[in-house]
Amino acid sequence: MEAYRITLTPEDSINEALARFPEDGKPLIITLEKGIYREKVVIDRENVTLVGAGRDKTRISFSDAARTDMMGTFASATCTVKEANFRAEHLTFANDFDYPSFRYLVEQDPGKVKGLQAVAFRTTDSADSTILEDCAFFGYQDTLLLDEGTHLLNQCQIEGNIDFIFGGGLALFSDCTILSNGQGYVTAPSTPGDQLGFCFHRCRFLRKEGVPDYSVYLGRPWHPKADPTIESFTLLVECYLDKHIHDSGWTEMHAFPPEGGEVIFTPEQSRFYESACTGPGSSTERDNLGKSEAVSLVKAIESLV
Repeated sequence: MEAYRITLTPEDSINEALARFPEDGKPLIITLEKGIYREKVVIDRENVTLVGAGRDKTRISFSDAARTDMMGTFASATCTVKEANFRAEHLTFANDFDYPSFRYLVEQDPGKVKGLQAVAFRTTDSADSTILEDCAFFGYQDTLLLDEGTHLLNQCQIEGNIDFIFGGGLALFSDCTILSNGQGYVTAPSTPGDQLGFCFHRCRFLRKEGVPDYSVYLGRPWHPKADPTIESFTLLVECYLDKHIHDSGWTEMHAFPPEGGEVIFTPEQSRFYESACTGPGSSTERDNLGKSEAVSLVKAIESLV
């Protein structure tokens, strides 16, 4: 099928370009020339492709956080994908909220400053079959929210510190760099119990300078509203783990039911798996899945994305 095509510069609006073409099923391919595109982008039509000039040259960026006008975590996203068959290549999605400054205020007066979640990229609603190729995602807390649909991320870089890859969607991370820029937790999956979640295959879990040894957990189970039907799923296969990864690998997470109170969900209640990983942050004691079984799971996830 012939596609609509348009080329934009940073002086142009991506949202205006999306609205310019009829929604008749034809793919829309938007080429983004180098520069910084400062807007909150909403992909509300199917079959959209964004192509940048390189992830170090083309950047979609905004600065919002959950605390901004009380918008909440989800609404803070720089880019939100609501429809199927979205593709992005060779560009960066960033949330430029000044997390370090506000985090410092929290440390000075705990409990006074909240809402530091700042999403760079989010999928929701009818998002499905999302493909992200050679893209980067920059933020701190809650950088990448994959909450609906299936996702393939190939040779991408995701940066953050607190739960910076989270959500209930299914995602295959292939040959990606997972970069911790502070102490915290990499994943916080909220996978429905009958589905598969996040799979990291041949990825590198690295850290920025200054991140201490053993200060980052691979993940913790996110149960929104303490939903007991969730069985958080994260799988690492043939990944390299640097020394910042905590010996335990995984940790617990608190949840708060609507009726009040508090529930703690543990790694033992979750589906957290490691197989054939290497590096100073890996551990044969945490290697809890056979190589053949792990490869079979990777192939099963590949067939779905």
